[in-house]
Amino acid sequence: MNTDKDTSARSLASRLTAFYIPLAIQGISMSLTYPLVGSVVAHGRLGATEYSMLAQAQAIMFLVGSIGNGLISTGMIFARTKRGLRNFRVLSLSLGLGAILLQALCCLPPFDQLVFGRLYHLDGELFSLAKRILLCSIPMNYSFFVRNTGLATLFSEKRTDKATLATIFRIALTWIGSVVFVRTGLVGWTWGLSLTTFAVILETTLMNVFARPYQRRLPDGDAADASIWRQYAFTMPLSLGGMMLCISGTMIPVFLALTPEPEVSRNIHYIAFGILNPLSNAAAKMQSVTIAFPPKENGGWRVFAFSASAGAVLAATSMLLQIPAVANWYFGSVQNLSAEQIPLAMRTMIFIGIVPLVIAAKSYSEGLAAIRMRPSSILADQIAYLAALLLVFFILVHTAPMAGYLMSGVSIVLAHLVSLMVIRLALFSNRIADDHGVTQAPSAR
Repeated sequence: MNTDKDTSARSLASRLTAFYIPLAIQGISMSLTYPLVGSVVAHGRLGATEYSMLAQAQAIMFLVGSIGNGLISTGMIFARTKRGLRNFRVLSLSLGLGAILLQALCCLPPFDQLVFGRLYHLDGELFSLAKRILLCSIPMNYSFFVRNTGLATLFSEKRTDKATLATIFRIALTWIGSVVFVRTGLVGWTWGLSLTTFAVILETTLMNVFARPYQRRLPDGDAADASIWRQYAFTMPLSLGGMMLCISGTMIPVFLALTPEPEVSRNIHYIAFGILNPLSNAAAKMQSVTIAFPPKENGGWRVFAFSASAGAVLAATSMLLQIPAVANWYFGSVQNLSAEQIPLAMRTMIFIGIVPLVIAAKSYSEGLAAIRMRPSSILADQIAYLAALLLVFFILVHTAPMAGYLMSGVSIVLAHLVSLMVIRLALFSNRIADDHGVTQAPSAR
């Protein structure tokens, strides 16, 4: 009997690993490509400052795009019939249209002054630069919404390998392009943004091509089972929760502007998180793992243990940047930080290294809430994250004798810990989790 249990545990671990590794690669690549593009941008006329303008403009892009942050989970649960898939596609494209209209609006008076002037404290050349970057990022933002249909199908079919293959093409194109562009002097934000936009469009095209055979085999389904309204009602709390995270990204530079040497703090913050964000995105994929492998059917403690182990590995990976040779290569050669700023970036990585582990545990819990059709629990933990981040950062700015980039690191770590506690309390109060097991909602399959 014990042998059977051991074999079953090994089989589940193998299936979880096979499903998760492509997801992790994809999650890492979604942010990994940005430091690659950043190397093109940071070698432009304004150096690292030009990269920070790209990061701030795209923080606005991701904020308006966060209206669709819950779509992948929605697609995995509802788009399991042809009718459900058709409604999901309409929902995704409609939300995408709304997102790019908001993005364009942010570039027009008087909203441009509100966003880039009052919020980011930019003026002159930097004001105009950030606004142009945001406007030119519209095609890339809409491509993410087009990509959702194919991505959700491949995740539901447990074909994360095919989804990752499309992403690998994106990484390869971005990596090759970044090397060629820097060596040939094609640098600055226009070349960097053009490269990443084309790579995203290629990935989106391949993703939908790979998903088409599986979509053709879906049953017709009942129109009432996955109506657009029902999918919208499920998506919105998840998207609002994602919006909380994106708002936090737009508020960080506001606080950094109030610290000593704000330009140095901005540069170090964005470059350090250019490494942490890929690892955090990989950890966040645990929500999809939990939905694909419901803990009650697969052993709650096993799925949780896998999530914790993966988060620990990702957290340990960030510590590679404490190796001087690695830090000098990445922070200095790739991201163009000065020799004086490299140790500051290394110190920041020490503070924020635990974040992937916390996010993995939190995303496992969010997966439980999604299976149980309780997106409001996810919304609660994201609201708690934003509130904790703003409160801690505000206190540090006015009381703590530390550099701005350290303030942002401490604030983000504490906010994630508060968010984790809130989602666990929400699961307990709603009786969703019982010894890490849940009852799967009938409409999820």
